[in-house]
Amino acid sequence: MDKDITCCFTGHRSVPAADAEKITSQTEHAIRVLYGRGYRTFVCGGAIGYDQLCAETVLKLKRELKDIKLRLILPCQDQDKYFSMLQKAAYNEVKLLADSVEVMYPAYTRTCMHERNKKMVNESSVCIAYLKKNYGGTAYTVQFARQSGLIIYRVGI
Repeated sequence: MDKDITCCFTGHRSVPAADAEKITSQTEHAIRVLYGRGYRTFVCGGAIGYDQLCAETVLKLKRELKDIKLRLILPCQDQDKYFSMLQKAAYNEVKLLADSVEVMYPAYTRTCMHERNKKMVNESSVCIAYLKKNYGGTAYTVQFARQSGLIIYRVGI
């Protein structure tokens, strides 16, 4: 993978319905700006909420921007174990349509989410983030991305 043309996403598992349209629009705008700057690979962790929104946005843009790529890095094979039926259907659709899918572990481990996030950051030069609180996995990932020298695009603010 070429870090110079790769962007990762990080965000919360819950996107308030009242904000979903604005967050989707801002995310699409950020992807288009980055695409205009030569970014072609967009890396997503496959979780519910913001990850799903990002994956679906990249897939929508693929109809227009033929060389854009969606790469999924999943923390574990059973990530969808506690997803609802609707969430599982959307997740499986994204997995089918993604350009590549990498699974880090066969089953959930205490550190698999953290390791997935680090891998996404380490393989990117930009991070698009939906961050609303200063604690938890998303906050840690944004902090790690910033410390690693990534450009951070915030959405939902």
